[in-house]
Amino acid sequence: MKNEIKDIPTYPDNGIIYEGDYLKDIPFDSYISKQQIPTENVYDIRDFGAIPDSEYLCTQAFNQAAAQAAKTKGTILVTGGTYIAGSIELFSNTTLFIDYGSVLCASRDLSQFSDAFLVVKNAENVTITGGGIIHGNGEYFVNLPKEKPLLTPLGYTKLPPELKDPLGYPEDTIRFAYRARIRYTNDRWQTGAPNIKRPMYTVWIRSCKNVTIENCIIQDALDWTLDIDFSENVLVQNFVINNNRHVANSDGIDVMSSRNVTVKHVFVSTADDGLCVKAPLKQGHDELIVADANLSMGPAKQILFKDCTVCSVMNAFKIGTETYFDIEDVTVEDCTFIMPDIFPGGVSGISIETADGSNVKNITVKNIKMRNIVSPLFICRNKRNKFGFLNEQDKQQKEHGGTIENVHIEKITAENMEIPCILTGYNDGQYTGRIKNITVKDFTAHYLDNQEILDIKENLFENITDYPESNGFGDMPAYGFFVRHAQNVQLDNIHVTPRSCNTRKEIIIQDCL
Repeated sequence: MKNEIKDIPTYPDNGIIYEGDYLKDIPFDSYISKQQIPTENVYDIRDFGAIPDSEYLCTQAFNQAAAQAAKTKGTILVTGGTYIAGSIELFSNTTLFIDYGSVLCASRDLSQFSDAFLVVKNAENVTITGGGIIHGNGEYFVNLPKEKPLLTPLGYTKLPPELKDPLGYPEDTIRFAYRARIRYTNDRWQTGAPNIKRPMYTVWIRSCKNVTIENCIIQDALDWTLDIDFSENVLVQNFVINNNRHVANSDGIDVMSSRNVTVKHVFVSTADDGLCVKAPLKQGHDELIVADANLSMGPAKQILFKDCTVCSVMNAFKIGTETYFDIEDVTVEDCTFIMPDIFPGGVSGISIETADGSNVKNITVKNIKMRNIVSPLFICRNKRNKFGFLNEQDKQQKEHGGTIENVHIEKITAENMEIPCILTGYNDGQYTGRIKNITVKDFTAHYLDNQEILDIKENLFENITDYPESNGFGDMPAYGFFVRHAQNVQLDNIHVTPRSCNTRKEIIIQDCL
C-alpha cells in the first residue's frame, strides 16, 4: 500500500538557488556509469509501497526493504524515479543500489530526521552503488545568504587584521566577501531569520567495517556530505559530490577517527572542506556523541586520498579542525584543487592543523595542482582545546596542544594564489609549541596579479586559542613562505612569482631551530 504522508517543507522559502551556487560542467561521465541491476535477493522499495516521482514520503517502505535485505544478504533497489524519505538505515551484508537516473531524496521536513539522512551504523560488508543520486535538499535547511554569489573578481586582496570576528569584518576583506555569501543555520546577519537545527550528516558511516561507496552521486548535502566515522576498511571511488557551494558546513568527505580508508577517483564540489581528516572528542551536535578516549578506534590513521579533484570555498584538503585523538599516516597524491568561477578563490589548498591535542605525524602530500586557491599551504599548531579535557591527567598531556611532525610536501604547482603560505606553531609567552620536521620540496606558484592592500603589524598575531585559518592571521611580511615557531623545516626548490606591485621578501623565517 502506498504511503499517504506528504512531504511538507519546514522552511519552504529557503530552497532558492542562485547562479554560482553550483559548479557547472562537472564531468559526471568520467566518474559515473550505468550498471546492471542485480537479479538475486533484490528488494525493490516499490514493492513495499514506495511511490516514484511523487510528493509522498517513502521512509517506511525503504526501511522495510532494508530490513528484509539484511536477512538474505540482499540488495535494496531504488529505480524508476525520485523517492522522498526521512532518516533511513542500511544493515550488515547489504547493498543499496540506486539505479542510474534515479534519486533517493531527503525530505524537506525537519521532523522526519534524527541525526542523518542515510545511516549505516555498527554494520559490516555494506555497499552503496548503482550510478544514481542521493539528494540532501540542503538549501531547505539553511537561511538565505546576505549576498548572492560573487561572479567577478574583487580586483584586490585585503585580509582582516586578525580572526577576532568570525565573519571577517571589515566588509572590504576577502574573508567577508565569501562569508557574506554563505547560507547559515543561524541568524548571522540579525535579520530575524530562524535558528535551524538540521540533521548533521547526509550519509553517515558510523562504527562500520568493510564499506564500499562507488559509482554514485551525493547532491545538495543537508550538512556534512559523507562522514566516515570510527570505521575501518572503507573504500570510496568513482564518486561525485555536487553541493551548493554556499551551504554552511557542507564538508565533502570527512574521515573521522577511522583507519584503512581509501578515497580515489572522486570529484568534490562543495562549500566547506573538500577532503578532511578529523579525530574529535565530541562529534555531531555537541550533545550527540562523546567519543570514548579509551576506544582503540580513536586515532585516525592509514588514510589515502588519490586522484581527487576538489572545488571548495574553504580548504581543498584539511587535517582538522577537530583534533583530539592522534592522526597519522595520511597520504594525498595526484590531486587537483580548483575554484574556477566564483570569487574569492578557495581559502587553502593544503591545510594541516592541530588545535585540540592531536599528535599529527607522517603526512605526505605530493603531485598537487592548484588554481585560484588563495593560500596554497597552511600548517598551524595551537591550543584551542575546543571541548576541554577529560580529567586532570588529560589536561597535563594536552594543555599545550598536540604536535605536528614529519610532514613531507612535494611537487606542488599553484596558479593565482593571493596570500602567502604560512607554517607556524605558537608562543604564548611561557611556552613555544613548535611544528617539527617539515619538508616542502619542488614548489612552484604564481600570484594573481591584482592589487594588494597590506597592513603588516609589528607584532604578528599568534592565534594561540582561536580557530586556525590561513586568512585569520592578518598580513605576513613575506609573500611566499612565512615560517615561525618551527624546528627542522626544509624548503627546497621553492619558486613563488609575486604580484607586479610586490614589496615583500619571498621567504621569512622567525624563531626556528
